[in-house]
Amino acid sequence: MLSRFICFVTICGTLVRASTETSYSFKTEGQCSTTWGSGGTVPMSLPTSTTTSTVSSLITNEVVTVPSSSTVTADAVTTTVLTQTSWTWSESTITVPTTTLWRGAQSTVATASWPTTICTNDVTPSTVTEYSGSYIPVSGQVTTEPVSYPSQVVCRTGVTWFTYLVPIATSGVTTVTVTPTSTVFAPTTTITATASYYTFTTFESTVTSVTTTYRVATSVVTTSIACEASTTTTFAAKCAPTNVIKGIGEFGIVSGKYAKNITVTYIPDERYNDPGVCCQLCQDNDGCVGMMAGISGFCGLYYVGAPDGGPACDFGFTYQTESDRFPGQGLWVQSGCGEIEYSGSDGV
Repeated sequence: MLSRFICFVTICGTLVRASTETSYSFKTEGQCSTTWGSGGTVPMSLPTSTTTSTVSSLITNEVVTVPSSSTVTADAVTTTVLTQTSWTWSESTITVPTTTLWRGAQSTVATASWPTTICTNDVTPSTVTEYSGSYIPVSGQVTTEPVSYPSQVVCRTGVTWFTYLVPIATSGVTTVTVTPTSTVFAPTTTITATASYYTFTTFESTVTSVTTTYRVATSVVTTSIACEASTTTTFAAKCAPTNVIKGIGEFGIVSGKYAKNITVTYIPDERYNDPGVCCQLCQDNDGCVGMMAGISGFCGLYYVGAPDGGPACDFGFTYQTESDRFPGQGLWVQSGCGEIEYSGSDGV
C-alpha cells in the first residue's frame, strides 16, 4: 500500500499545467476613388463619403512548452570600494555686450466694413448683378465652366481584427539562484574633481526694440428701408464668376508667399462666401490689396501695413497651382487695390 502511494505522488509531480495567453492586433486597408459630375455648379469643396467594414479573425497558435521555475536565495556577497571621488562645484560668469528687450505694439491698418440691409416691409428682393469696366485674364486663367468635374470622393475602408490564442504548457522545474550584494565604502584613496555647475549671464547694456503686429478693424453698416421687389447691383468686371481667378491651366489654386506686413480679416457674414461677392467687397473697401475665398466657404480680405501707418496698396501675396486641385475646388483669388502674382506650380 505504501509503494502505491509513493508512485501516485511521483506521477502527480510530472503533470503538465496549461494556460492560454491572448493578444490582439488589427490591419486597416482603404481605397478611395473620385466620381465625376457634369452640368450644374462645380462644388467649391469636394465632399468625401467613407464606408467602413469590420471583420474578425481568430488564430490559435501551436502549444508552447516552458519550464516552471523556483527561486533560491544564496548567501550575500560583499564588495568593498577602496577609492572615492570628491567633487567640487565652481561658478562661472558669461558677459554679453548687449541684450534686446522686445516690446510688442499693434497697428490697426484699416477698417473693413460690409453692408447689410433690413427690409422693413417684409419683402425679400431678388438681385440682378451687372458688371462694369473690363478685365484681362492672367495668362492661362480658367474662365469657362468645365464640361465635367470631380463631384465626390468615395472611400472604402476595411478593418480586420486578429485575435491570437497562444496555449502555454508548463512542465519541469528550473532553479533560479538570486545572490544579493552589498557595498561597503572603506576608502584608502580620495580623488578630487572639479565641475562647472553654475553659470551666470550678465549684460553690459540693454536696448529696447519694438515688434509690430497688424490688424484690421471690422464694422457692419446696417440700412433699414422699404425694399423693392428686385434690385440691381453693379460689380467690377474682375469680380464676375468667370473672372475671379480659380485655376490656371488644368489645376486649382493654393496660396503662396505673403507680403511682410500683411494681415487678413475674415468676414463672418455668409452672404460673402460667394467668391464674386467677396471680390466686390474688397473693391469697396479702401486699402484692400486682394481677397481669397473658396474651399469650405469663407471670405478673406487682405491688407498691407504702410511704414507710416495705414494701408499700402502694394504687393499682397502670390498664389500657385497644385496638381491634385481641380479649378474651382481650391482657392479663388483676385486683386484689390494692390497686386497679386501667380508664381507657378508648387511642384506637387
